[in-house]
Amino acid sequence: MPQEKILVVDDEPTIVELCTRFLTKEGYLVKTASNGQEALKIFREEPIDMLLTDIRMKGMSGLELIDAAKKRDEGIAIVVITGHGTVNMAIESLKLGTLGFVIKPFTMDELLTAVRHATEKNRLIKENIRLRSLMPLFEINRRLVTTDPDHLFNQIVESARVETKADRASLMLLDETGRELQVKAHSGFSIVIPSKMTKKIGEGVAGVVAQTRKPLIIQGGVQQNPELASVLEGGELVSSVSVPLIGKGHIKISSLTRPPQMHEQLIGVLNISKSSPGAAPFTESDLELVSLLAGQASAAIENATLFYELHQSYVKTIRSLVATMELKDSYTSGHSENVSRYAAALAREMELSTTEIDEIEIGGILHDIGKIGSSEDILLKEGRLTEKEFELMKAHPKNAVKILNPVGLSGNILKIVLHHHEQCNGKGYPDGLSREQIPLGSRILMVADTIDAMTSDRPYRKAQSITKLAGELRKYTGPQFDPDVVGAFERLMGKVGPDFFRHQ
Repeated sequence: MPQEKILVVDDEPTIVELCTRFLTKEGYLVKTASNGQEALKIFREEPIDMLLTDIRMKGMSGLELIDAAKKRDEGIAIVVITGHGTVNMAIESLKLGTLGFVIKPFTMDELLTAVRHATEKNRLIKENIRLRSLMPLFEINRRLVTTDPDHLFNQIVESARVETKADRASLMLLDETGRELQVKAHSGFSIVIPSKMTKKIGEGVAGVVAQTRKPLIIQGGVQQNPELASVLEGGELVSSVSVPLIGKGHIKISSLTRPPQMHEQLIGVLNISKSSPGAAPFTESDLELVSLLAGQASAAIENATLFYELHQSYVKTIRSLVATMELKDSYTSGHSENVSRYAAALAREMELSTTEIDEIEIGGILHDIGKIGSSEDILLKEGRLTEKEFELMKAHPKNAVKILNPVGLSGNILKIVLHHHEQCNGKGYPDGLSREQIPLGSRILMVADTIDAMTSDRPYRKAQSITKLAGELRKYTGPQFDPDVVGAFERLMGKVGPDFFRHQ
């Protein structure tokens, strides 16, 4: 038996009564209205699947009612029932999305046939709309493949807002205590939302969604949703959707005969809303789209979190390895940490992406790891190196790549390490690259390496002043150093002062 809810609108009571009797007998749920304003009131109060309306009515016409109904719910089925069927009127109603016509006087079969055909057409239209709405998810999924948390969070809220035509979107994640949600990203708000704004579990709409772990779609404010008065906080809105982000956690099983089990974990809540007067409220299709996006977002957040944890563990191990290497030489103790810090600061000054900054920072830590097999006689030699000794030292970038290759680092990091001794004039090593042939991270690393080398004591000389360093960088800008990187150093000096370049 069909369970579609049909709203019949006609200013002739006999027609309304006839339609109600025919449709109810077939199992349809029927609501009635005698004019357009009364019909709109019903639309605001409850969802309607199909509108059967007369065209010529006192006050609001049927065409005006159809237009208003479509603005509120684009997916509603429309059937026109009229005794004044003209070609122009039919064309106008078709433009507004009418799926069927019933001409007065009509029989029960004529009415039911029009309703059934309109229902089937509408089902196919909705399915096509749903499939089209899913297509952007493939592109969204590609955009969410990132290990940069801030970029990931912003992509999630922007995708949710754009794809649902929402006015605003926000992403709230569960904090470490598991008792509060914290705003991590937002889009479309006219005011600045504090990054540390929180909601307790059970507080506000997001808090209720987090507590129940069930999505919530709201149409209208407190007046239309009195049962939500305690969580809507008096804010008037047209419609909102809030969906929990649920991830998969692992429960460790000690028995080797049983596979690891999975359990659901709350990650946070994704919210979208409309507040513009006259905007159409969200539909179940919107809820489905946001739920699918939330599933993608949950997986992306978990992957990014896992990568971050592995990344931190790896970096910690590498730092320990580099520190052990540098114990050989008291003069270069802390050199890699300093180079990494300077390089990251220069990259930020050049407004590179978070991912690029991370790669350059790791490259700074690792850039000299190829010296781990070098002779201490060469590393600690006070005088100039012989040609043979220098050739041995020039091998350390390639040795570094050989050491790091099996670890699974990104190709960008390996290139940064490999080419950090290349010079803009092509006279560097190992490959004699010049200018833009040299990875930008390597050009940044060369300046950072020079900064620490010149401001540190060495076996063959004392540390140089910051003034001397700045002069040398300017002198060799172009032939050796990248002008953009040297410019970033000078701007950074003006902002943070020479104390920033004191050894940590």
